[in-house]
Amino acid sequence: MKTALLDGLLAGAAALGLSTAAAAAPTSADIVKAAEGRIPQFMSCLREQKVALVGAHRGGPLAEHPENSTVTFDFTTSLAPVFIETDVQQTLDGVLFMNHDGVLDRNTTGHGVIAEQPWARIAKLKQRDPTGQPVDQNPPTLGEMLAFAKDRVLLLLDVKPQTDASLLMAEVDKAGAGGRVMFLAYTIQQAQALRRAKPDAVLALPVFDREQLAKAKAAGLVDGKLLAMVRPGDVDATFIPDLEALGATVMSGTYASAKSPDALYRTRADAALYQSFAQQGPRLMVSNRPLAAAEAMLADPTYARRLHACGVGR
Repeated sequence: MKTALLDGLLAGAAALGLSTAAAAAPTSADIVKAAEGRIPQFMSCLREQKVALVGAHRGGPLAEHPENSTVTFDFTTSLAPVFIETDVQQTLDGVLFMNHDGVLDRNTTGHGVIAEQPWARIAKLKQRDPTGQPVDQNPPTLGEMLAFAKDRVLLLLDVKPQTDASLLMAEVDKAGAGGRVMFLAYTIQQAQALRRAKPDAVLALPVFDREQLAKAKAAGLVDGKLLAMVRPGDVDATFIPDLEALGATVMSGTYASAKSPDALYRTRADAALYQSFAQQGPRLMVSNRPLAAAEAMLADPTYARRLHACGVGR
């Protein structure tokens, strides 16, 4: 399966007259190498070049590849130039590990509320893939995930609201990962707590309208370290340029509706779905179909060149 997907990406580039060498780059490792220690400056270059990175939502789960699993992350990053969005939960005894839901039932062989259970119990569970089948993978800790990602991929940590900000940042610092990790907060208060724990943190925050923008500005969160979560189809034509003028970088999901690129993309002939979405302003596009999204972006013969201008693949 891996070979077929890679061959598809290379064939798409070759059909447009790109060399195999050009198609082989950029990579996920190239992205984190270009961004590490300078994420705000890297985001500024993406805005300047009007180029979007593809993000693998929960790592891009597939059959036999669970969400929030290092096996899945390894599979996705071996095939496409992406960053990875992954979810952090906290156990009863303060262990941080990767799981989306606040309960164990859907994603693991366990049951019950995560916050009410100790890590010793959760650590023995198996993860489930999107079909519900258990696989031979245990839920990884945040420490294990950060170690895996080193030199491989840029991470966006979706920090669930009950997660202790100081504990999270201490774990990130322990791993020496502060320069290669971004953080997603749900509220102004949570974002402020993350910034107090780590003042230079690059934060994603919902900024869906001008009222939310005003609140984020009043809280001192709108700057070059902000990833503003926006739905391009729901805002006026000046909203995204206004955000960029304030130094923020726009992040959007490509899976929000039945008319989204993730829902409609079928073959490389549909590449314009993702390309047009990117042209609306998002510089980070989080996708449930990251391999398809990356295939579509690589079909643009200028894509690799614009990423290269930001240090990706140099």
